Amino acid sequence: MFVATRYGSAIYPGERTVDAIDLEIIYQSTQQIARELTVNMLRTGYSNTIKESLDFTFCVFDRQARLVAQGIPQPLHIGPISEQVREVHRLFGDKFVAGDAIIVNHPYRAAQNHATDVTVISPIFYEGELSGYIGNTAHKPDFGGMVPGTNSPAATELFQEGLLLPPVYLFRAGELNADVYEIICANTRTPEVTWGDVNAQAQTNVYGVQKFSELFRKHGVENVIDCWSQWMDICESELRKQIARLPKGNYGPEIDCLDDDGVNRDQPLSIGCSLEVLEDNTLHFTLTSDRQAKGPLNLRPCVSRSIIECWVKMAFGQSVPVNDGLARVVKITYPEEGSLLNPRFPAPVNMYTRPSVVVSAVCCRVLGRVMPDIMPAPASGSSGGFTGSATNPRNGKWMSFHEIYVGGGGARPNGDGVSAQDDLALNILNTPVEAMETEFPVQIDRYGLLPDSGGAGKFRGGLGAVRDWHNLADEMVCNLRTDRFKHSQTGVFGAKPAQPSHALRNPGKEHEESMFSKVAGMRLKKDEVVSWRLAGGGGWGNPLERDMERVREDVKQGYVSVAAAKRDYGVVIDTVSLEVDQGATTALRSKMKEEVTA
Repeated sequence: MFVATRYGSAIYPGERTVDAIDLEIIYQSTQQIARELTVNMLRTGYSNTIKESLDFTFCVFDRQARLVAQGIPQPLHIGPISEQVREVHRLFGDKFVAGDAIIVNHPYRAAQNHATDVTVISPIFYEGELSGYIGNTAHKPDFGGMVPGTNSPAATELFQEGLLLPPVYLFRAGELNADVYEIICANTRTPEVTWGDVNAQAQTNVYGVQKFSELFRKHGVENVIDCWSQWMDICESELRKQIARLPKGNYGPEIDCLDDDGVNRDQPLSIGCSLEVLEDNTLHFTLTSDRQAKGPLNLRPCVSRSIIECWVKMAFGQSVPVNDGLARVVKITYPEEGSLLNPRFPAPVNMYTRPSVVVSAVCCRVLGRVMPDIMPAPASGSSGGFTGSATNPRNGKWMSFHEIYVGGGGARPNGDGVSAQDDLALNILNTPVEAMETEFPVQIDRYGLLPDSGGAGKFRGGLGAVRDWHNLADEMVCNLRTDRFKHSQTGVFGAKPAQPSHALRNPGKEHEESMFSKVAGMRLKKDEVVSWRLAGGGGWGNPLERDMERVREDVKQGYVSVAAAKRDYGVVIDTVSLEVDQGATTALRSKMKEEVTA
């Protein structure tokens, strides 16, 4: 069978021919529906996690449970949703009727990131036949568990991490399963908000089923399904063409580590990645790690697959969509069960984003060995969550917020990293100050970029962010879930390490206190402050090769201090005029180069 597309001509055996124009129109329509679902959820969700952070993802699957398209994604969700839809298809596929919906959040039953990411899966029926699935995952600010906000950095087993739901019916033939509703509301400190988000997920799926019925009616259901299948083949074919240009062989390993697991604070946790470019134009990644952590930093394999596929998409297939074809060019070997990257039930997993960004860093570095002129330095990997729960003095209601903040992006081979925009595996927005202060008893005393935090290099790493939360409630229970306080991003090709993260309780006051990166159940009194200062991204190249005018501009903008300009870049800047002392700079850089080569 011969199909002409905007990607050229290709042969895809075993499928019915879809007209090239229909191929484009149908698939673009599919992607548009996925985007519409994202907007619908954004407008109907209850929590700030949905409305402001966009910590949710919608995906579309065919009748064989193969990924077809995604909405505006949180990339870490895509792998778990795919695993869940395949398992739900296996368990319920021949039992489903129109109007059904399954809910699941169990990390070891059909796979999940952690228990506060809750997935709702709805079958798509057209003229009585199962024709596909819609799956979405959304984070909940509170889903039970041992601390308000659910995700405790001190958890040592899964059962401490909130309500666990295996795949069960949320709706049957359009009717709510009232028992599940009661169970959910009885196991959250914020039932109105939590159920509001779950219901928004389910009802948005209903809207999506209606939109796909319209698409099937317009183009023919078999024509649509064949189009989806052919686009998977197109994605695979185009990626293999790009991989074919690489030199075959082995690269790596690249090794990085987490500070600790929040329980054993003196024990770092290592993660490694190697890459083999195979003769059949497949990329074989081999992951290694320490044994599974006692604390909640374990990572399910479905999540690390998402991260690796995300990097492959960015490196090789920027012009093709994400679908099942992407998975066909990636092979992954995981460490044995009982490892940090392949934990054994019931190992806790609620801080899964911490190992996720380290997996991302080592994957980025190993791809950088193959394509040094394309790949950036790794981002800071310092992102994480800060949660607070209290009785709101304005209305007497219990509230819970979950904020996610990020460090700096990695420098690129031809430019600086983006500030306050961390790893590509995370696609979460910050919560605006106005939204926080309007809805919660919190005052944001400080929010901005952190000077000198980016890794020094020919191209500088992006700066991390700093945010100060001032508690206005009588008492607030807080949790901090982050990393990179001890092991900051090292950068690549001669760059210097980025500044590590740190956090302070009551900064600048007599009783100022340095915090650990993982804090559970901290009780803040009224008017106490938490200041979280996130690391910068990795630099790219030798900082002594950075254009001195770019260093001067960084100093003028407040991104780099005068002292750091001299120490890290060998650029001497007058503290008053902020002009470069050319003679002193030339002499200093010459001396620093001699010291390096000595």
